[in-house]
Amino acid sequence: MVSSKRSATAVFELAWWAFAFVLAGLVLLPIYSTVPAFPFFVPNFLYVVVAITLTRYLFLLHVSWLRDRLIVQAGVALMLIPLIFYMVQAFNGFVIYFDERGPDVLFGHLNPETADTINSYMQAEYRFFGVWAIMASAVMPFRLIYNAWARYRAGVRS
Repeated sequence: MVSSKRSATAVFELAWWAFAFVLAGLVLLPIYSTVPAFPFFVPNFLYVVVAITLTRYLFLLHVSWLRDRLIVQAGVALMLIPLIFYMVQAFNGFVIYFDERGPDVLFGHLNPETADTINSYMQAEYRFFGVWAIMASAVMPFRLIYNAWARYRAGVRS
């Protein structure tokens, strides 16, 4: 029973990670295919994966492998602090990059209609996933603290 539960949890976790990576690749594919010199691929990929993963943990923590591992939860909560700072700096760098240089630096080789379309997509997608990931990262430590408190009251001491 324990082995099958662990294997089911591992399959569940791997499936979600695979989903997050595939979704990040699909979201970034239009940008990469038209603007391969886009300097914000890594933060953009990170935003999509962090947004999906942390939102999943926010709502499905009670069925995840992390539920009863209180020390790991504390470590995750502490690691989220520098992650939040990195994501905010990357978001700010994106905004400043387009404010100072304009979209013509990246889209000069495209026809105007395609450039407008990909610029709108890039701006909306980056801001959507960026804000989502930052907000999920800001809320997650409180969710972990609440879960640790509830599990500690239930008798979990690890």
